[in-house]
Amino acid sequence: MSSIDDILENGAALVAKVIAPIAAAADEAEAFPLEAFRQMGTFGLYGTHYPARYGGCGLDHTTYIGLIREVAKACAATAMTALSHATLACDPIFASGNEELKRRLLPPLIAGEKIGAFAMTESESGSDTSSIRTRAEETHEGYVLNGAKLFITNANVADVAVVVARTSDAAGGLGLSLFVVEKGTPGFHASGRRERKLGMRASDTGELIFRDSPVPKQNLLGRKNRGFDILQRTLPTARLGMAAIAIGISERVRDLCVDHVLRRRQFGKPLCRFQLIQRMLADMEVNINAADLLLKKATRLRDDGKSFFKEAAEAKLFASEAAAAATRDAIQIHGAQGYCRDLPLERFFRDAKLTEIGDGTSEIQRLIIADEMIKAGTRRAQGRNGSSSADSG
Repeated sequence: MSSIDDILENGAALVAKVIAPIAAAADEAEAFPLEAFRQMGTFGLYGTHYPARYGGCGLDHTTYIGLIREVAKACAATAMTALSHATLACDPIFASGNEELKRRLLPPLIAGEKIGAFAMTESESGSDTSSIRTRAEETHEGYVLNGAKLFITNANVADVAVVVARTSDAAGGLGLSLFVVEKGTPGFHASGRRERKLGMRASDTGELIFRDSPVPKQNLLGRKNRGFDILQRTLPTARLGMAAIAIGISERVRDLCVDHVLRRRQFGKPLCRFQLIQRMLADMEVNINAADLLLKKATRLRDDGKSFFKEAAEAKLFASEAAAAATRDAIQIHGAQGYCRDLPLERFFRDAKLTEIGDGTSEIQRLIIADEMIKAGTRRAQGRNGSSSADSG
């Protein structure tokens, strides 16, 4: 057994012991599972892919994504919390923070001693980053932030927030910068509002407020007005995690369906002998395997330091829509039993919907994929035209 298999097996054991037993109750109570969050940090999940000098394990992103997938099989909301913390909050700090900031913040974040949030969405800005209105004005000491962020995962429990703010009036995504804002900063607080959601209910979602909040210069990530460059790395990485969550959901409901159709009998024979049931099972299996291959391709490209922008969009798009279909069919296969809360199917059905929305909607993923196809086609055409010109010369 390879080392990654050992790690995933140990991760599955942790999930079975710590997360699975509380998943239904946490969803019902819409309660953030703080103890489970801490134990995942102790296990090393958040630092799987970060260097040992910051408290990480120094492994690859493929292993980290595999662990997120294992968590999602039991509780997609807890997987979402982990992804927002370890990818959306930690990755910009690791990739673009100064060394002092990384050495001070990454170890407690990786250990699960502190909780991170990523604050980009606003009331008038979701997929359209050019509509961001939260502002950071530069001063002699650093920056002063004013604005509000909505639908922020971990908002009410966060100790550290990575905040996207406007530092210039330049058009489009230009003029954005990313800042680390820490709990206790004057004027910075969660409003106390907790969104009442269809799914992912155990994952905290709320609102962050900034009122003349001072941020030191060293808390700027990367360069001023170049925050869009950081987003171009961070968001595709998060899409890998969202695809993993979707696949984990699909795998769990598939297994429940197979067990059910072997036991359940109707009209004198087991459900597994009905061709319409077999079709739904076959679709689940093919979609899971196809999504798995798309995710592996995208994650391998990231691990190899190559562009994975289009591939992350493909994996996220396909896996999320497959999860929505799998959970719908799973409830249909189980009938009234699947519709009731005694089984986790209705929870996974609700949770799966967010995978089609979070970290870029399915519509945005299709635009990304098509745009990358057009760019590649344009380059090929230019190459052919260049070759023709050279030949004629």
